[in-house]
Amino acid sequence: MDSDDVLRRITAEVLERLGADGKAAPGGAGSRPAGKPAQAGRTIHPENGRVLVLLTGGDAHLDEALAQLGRIADRSQAVTVVLSTTASRVIGEPAVRRAAPGAQVLTAGEVEAILEGVQVAYLPNMSLNAASKIGRLTPDSLVCILAIQCMLRGIPVRASRDSLLPAGVDPARVPKGICERLDRILANLEAMGVSVCPVGQLLGPERTVDPASGKSLPASCTLANGGECSACGLCVEKSPGAVEALVSSGAARIGSAMGATPSASGIAGLIDHTLLKPDATEADIRRLCAEAREHSFASVCVNPAWVALSAQLLAGSPVKVCTVIGFPLGATTPTAKAIETRDAIANGATEIDMVINVGALKSGDDELVKRDIEAVVQAARGQALVKVILETALLSREEKVKACLLAKMAGADFVKTSTGFSSGGATVEDIALMRETVGPDMGVKASGGIRDRQTADAMVAAGATRIGASASVAIAAGKGASGSGY
Repeated sequence: MDSDDVLRRITAEVLERLGADGKAAPGGAGSRPAGKPAQAGRTIHPENGRVLVLLTGGDAHLDEALAQLGRIADRSQAVTVVLSTTASRVIGEPAVRRAAPGAQVLTAGEVEAILEGVQVAYLPNMSLNAASKIGRLTPDSLVCILAIQCMLRGIPVRASRDSLLPAGVDPARVPKGICERLDRILANLEAMGVSVCPVGQLLGPERTVDPASGKSLPASCTLANGGECSACGLCVEKSPGAVEALVSSGAARIGSAMGATPSASGIAGLIDHTLLKPDATEADIRRLCAEAREHSFASVCVNPAWVALSAQLLAGSPVKVCTVIGFPLGATTPTAKAIETRDAIANGATEIDMVINVGALKSGDDELVKRDIEAVVQAARGQALVKVILETALLSREEKVKACLLAKMAGADFVKTSTGFSSGGATVEDIALMRETVGPDMGVKASGGIRDRQTADAMVAAGATRIGASASVAIAAGKGASGSGY
């Protein structure tokens, strides 16, 4: 029996066990149709539903903001554009209607009616005034109220940082103290679930980027572009940081023109720099975070007790804070995992690696496994990316396929091989199987036993879009290293 037959058979078995419509049994969290992986509030395809565009008084890069509005409108079933009082004066309704002829344009309205069915909200020209008020949860205008309500409801919010300074102000001449203050405002918004990026990256060519995993460009002040092109924002040659962010969030392939050269340091952007040893000290965590900053790793992965410190040490950097839930056995309840998740996010985590209930999977209790994952996905919705650790060394081939399908149905963002604390770690064969099972729309993380660049490259070639390792520095340098591999 070939792999396609195995995948079809196991899919049919999982759906039959969960019910003909793919819903969890009564009491399960977040039921949804079978064969239609949930849109985990963080990876949104606007063309699948309504989007909301909030225009504020920011007057810098207005042409790019309106161009993005047009792209959003072209790729969405329905668009509602709401203008603030200042936006009505600075931009004007005629310009908005030219950019998006089919959009509904409002300057007033009932919040509930405007938000009905909205799947994602954009602020293409977010002003400093709006950023400050939204970050302080100050609902003194319709635009701020709508943005805050989206955040409270777990609706992803993507905002451009390019209009924070008025048109004509050179970011390079802004005093360092002001830049640092602006960075703190943006960091606060990102901590609240808002994805802040250059206007050119609001909407990618294939899909919008997951807000919890979108990287900020590495620069001393986040107002600067770090020397990267600000046109489309998604060129593998002129904007490698944006491309690395797409890969980190699960993109399996990136298109480019012939002759383009990828970033030489690309592997670093795929690595979760990891320290999960029970005897890790504060000095160890500080060193881990310093190394992550230096090498621009995707994230640091630490135990929950170290999340708050890591978030403090990495504030203002593009490095995310990842933690583990139900670790390392996965044998806690869905409620316990959801509480752990909320606590970790409150402390500053923006990525969650949860351990699957291995015993339930091997017992054939698919509904419990799915509900277990959904509990974490719902707790993290709009605030953190979720990776599901399968512990592949303990599973048969069919169980690995089933676990991947259940993770996909539950709305997780990634599937991941191992905790690094069991009898085995990642293998090329497992990564290839996981990629084949979940397809191109989910991330695949290889972790456990990855100690050198050759092994990491082999995992990426097999379909991995993230690497979990403790030997990260050596891997980024193209060397081998001793250590746990996690």
